[in-house]
Amino acid sequence: MLLALLPEVLLAGSGSNGFLGDKTRLGINFNPIISFARAPGVQTDNKGVRGGFQAGLQIDRYFATNYGFSTGIYFDYLGVNLVYHLNDTLGNLKSLNHKYITQFLEIPLGLKLRTNEFKKITAYGELGLTPMLLLSARANYSNDFDDSLKTQIKVYGSRVNFFDLATHVGAGIEYNISGKTSVIAGVIFKYAFLNHIKDSTSKAYKGKPTGLLNDQVFLSYFSFRIGILF
Repeated sequence: MLLALLPEVLLAGSGSNGFLGDKTRLGINFNPIISFARAPGVQTDNKGVRGGFQAGLQIDRYFATNYGFSTGIYFDYLGVNLVYHLNDTLGNLKSLNHKYITQFLEIPLGLKLRTNEFKKITAYGELGLTPMLLLSARANYSNDFDDSLKTQIKVYGSRVNFFDLATHVGAGIEYNISGKTSVIAGVIFKYAFLNHIKDSTSKAYKGKPTGLLNDQVFLSYFSFRIGILF
């Protein structure tokens, strides 16, 4: 529904000011990221958080004074740390550590609500969906019982799903510095609900199968927005 309405919203009201008009604002963001996995299965656990970053173009289009759509195009560099628990042939519990480093292209689309400006400050909140397309992926594998089996491989398309979809919610402030130009700061939480790992069968240990790891893994991350709007 939102995707169907977006072209009309972007084109509406451009008038004599050209395509962008007075109701459209463009921004540049560079956003630090803290990402982690949600692993509800019995064999898999999240192992801490990973740092990353996000950079891209923000597009806000207002259809009323305080209400509009927010979209854009962003490049994400992030990852997750996982530990898998398996029993060896003697029944001893062993741990396999998988560290995934991924790059995504995302095009979020959400509704944005903002307050009236007060002493150059405008507060905003937003809610929407974020499609994510995988650009590349790498994985570091290690374990707690054989250091010789540590390795790093490219896993694009074979272990990490090409497409993910997240819901996002965020809030922040805009500080006007001149005319329509504002500095922005905020935080967005993204909660993906498609399985992040396509096939968790461990094949990375020099061809030695280690068992089936079929637990689902879901991506979540906080993005700390820093940028400027024009």
